[in-house]
Amino acid sequence: MGTLKRQFTVLGMPLASMNYGQGIEGLVLLTKSGRPGAVAACNTHIIALARQKPDFRAALQKFDVLLPDGMPLVWSMRRKGADLKDRVYGPYFMQQAIRGLPRPWKHFFFGGTEACLRQLCEACRQIQPEVDIVGTFSPPFRQWTEKDETEFAEIIRNSGADFIWVALGGDRQERWIAKNLGRHAKGVFLAVGDAFELLAGRRAFAPVWMQRAGLTWLYRLLQEPRRLLPRYLKFNSLFVYYSLRERFLGEVALGEEGKQSVAFLGCRGVPARYSGFETLVEELGARLAERGHAVTVYNREHFYPDRPREYRGMRMAYLPSIQTKSLETITHTLLAVIHAAVRKFDVVYLCGVGNSILASILKMAGSRVIVNVDGDDFRRQKWHPFARWWLKQSEGWATKSSDVVIADNQTVVDRYRRDYGFQTTYLSYGAPVRGGKAGTEALRRLGLRAGEYVLYAGRLTPENRPDLLIRAYEKVKSDWPCVIVGGAGYETEYGRELKRLAQKRILLAGPIYGEGYRELSLHCGIFVLPGTVEATRLVLLDQMGFGSAIVYHDCAATREVIGKAGMPFGPVNAESSLAARLNELILLPAEREKLKAAALERARIHYNWEKVTDEYEKILERLSPKKVSGT
Repeated sequence: MGTLKRQFTVLGMPLASMNYGQGIEGLVLLTKSGRPGAVAACNTHIIALARQKPDFRAALQKFDVLLPDGMPLVWSMRRKGADLKDRVYGPYFMQQAIRGLPRPWKHFFFGGTEACLRQLCEACRQIQPEVDIVGTFSPPFRQWTEKDETEFAEIIRNSGADFIWVALGGDRQERWIAKNLGRHAKGVFLAVGDAFELLAGRRAFAPVWMQRAGLTWLYRLLQEPRRLLPRYLKFNSLFVYYSLRERFLGEVALGEEGKQSVAFLGCRGVPARYSGFETLVEELGARLAERGHAVTVYNREHFYPDRPREYRGMRMAYLPSIQTKSLETITHTLLAVIHAAVRKFDVVYLCGVGNSILASILKMAGSRVIVNVDGDDFRRQKWHPFARWWLKQSEGWATKSSDVVIADNQTVVDRYRRDYGFQTTYLSYGAPVRGGKAGTEALRRLGLRAGEYVLYAGRLTPENRPDLLIRAYEKVKSDWPCVIVGGAGYETEYGRELKRLAQKRILLAGPIYGEGYRELSLHCGIFVLPGTVEATRLVLLDQMGFGSAIVYHDCAATREVIGKAGMPFGPVNAESSLAARLNELILLPAEREKLKAAALERARIHYNWEKVTDEYEKILERLSPKKVSGT
């Protein structure tokens, strides 16, 4: 309804915060939109059913406006900041719309018995003598065929109605509107529940005091206990249950029609500030959210003191962890797994093979699980012997307890096939192309000249080998500084060792993010990747997207990613080989420009985030929401 509505989410469904007058103004706007529209007056039964059943949720997501027809919904919206004095009760809304929309507006009534429709027309003419009722239809009491539906649509179209009021009972009216809306070129369809029976005078309204107290359901139950007691017991209880879950565990994110709720666990969080997994989650998660999936990211709370609720369309959840090198990831992920198991996401994405033992908990809760194993993690020097044993064992657990195992590099795919007889899914990351102009504030702050420095960016850990670059730079015969960007994290002793190694041309700049990192990357003369981790390095893809001249430590995984768009050194006599490459490339600006162009072109062709997201959506489709319980 255009700018008239402000929405507040209750159990994942967006309810419009508006009064009766605003609702009627909105109906007029919808009729002028040049397309068919849909409005539903939703009570707690409807909202609880949408939370429980993905197919009904998909039907409601086709509606333009969902009105809060129920005081418990109003109370929930008020807690979130809605300035609502009352609900928008379907029968009263229809009554006021009939009064406020006389000729030339045309009305059609669909549903109810013939006798009910005759009495309804008489009542509406008493409400508004100028009302133009252009048709009524009492559909047959049986299962409708395609031929029936076609005939219904033709009758409604031929009437020329602007407003088609629909009362079929239960959730049937919303499903019918969602299914048949595409048969029409105009008209606003309104699901109004018991409005026909009540306005026709065939059944009494609940006393006003009961309506204000949210007890309309009790009044109806006393009228028809046998029919309504099972429904109210189930759906009122579900509404309370889901509301308590939302209150204590956070708001539930639900995907759009045909989409899924996806949770990312195991990384530090987003916005990305630390490693490759954070970049993956941010870039992939944001794109999935943009495409209609409901994305939640579990952040480690001590990294994000400001705790934003949303970022790039993703919802944030914050949990603590034991802040030690070996325990931080697994303790945070364990808490996140418990939290996610209760919330029952359709799909949970576990970052890091070390978390794979937790996948079985999520599977038992009904979620599908994707594990990204991130290369040969057990070989990294930063881990002590038990951690390396755990990571190696975790590879086997990942193949047994998850639905999909993602490997970001073909060398990893080959190793899993060889070691475990298991076929992982090869899916690399993307490389955001971030070329163009950049400022020079970071360069001025560090005393650098554009195009005349060597850059390293990444965590300062033994497997990333910044020490190799520092030692090799002693043999470089240039006055170019070598800028080391990154933090040591838990590798405090290694960080102190790097400081001892650094000579006057080495600039340990510390962690630099955002625009500062972009400036340093776009203006660097050469970027060096000295590590040989058998995995796809996000920083490598990042630098390809910046169009950097890249020198890399030769190994199969990195060679697979960069192809001929970079200059290798080593692997034999790596220190001398790197120094020789740098001495050579610093003196050859034309060669540097050639490497920059090649890196940027390879990033554009082979590592496109949109194409990566396409592949992930295919995986989500295989893990179809039709096979996952909506509870």
